[in-house]
Amino acid sequence: MSWEEEFNQALASFGAVTPEPFEYRIHYDDTGRITMCTMQQHPKDTQYLVVDRNLYDHYYQYKVNVQRKCLEKIAIDLGIRVKLKKSNHGYAVVKHHAGLVLESNETYLDVEYYDTIN
Repeated sequence: MSWEEEFNQALASFGAVTPEPFEYRIHYDDTGRITMCTMQQHPKDTQYLVVDRNLYDHYYQYKVNVQRKCLEKIAIDLGIRVKLKKSNHGYAVVKHHAGLVLESNETYLDVEYYDTIN
């Protein structure tokens, strides 16, 4: 018997190997703070919610409502609101791309400026 046949015979003796299924869990404490996320080898004796892959990937945007046992999106309000208008001075940006703010040491060919509205 060749080594390949012997190897295949030994491999067949193990039987079919089925991978452990994924179950996405978000674990939380009594206050609703998310303490960990697991998809396999789940710890015992913890509070958790079973979620889909999308919620699992974006867990940091949520908190747990302990009474209702569901996720609630966290409202993030940085409290910073500045209205801008086109100007001849102020914040230098790439022309037609106001989201691309230029630092003081950067140069660009087509620049426009935005300043705050008082």
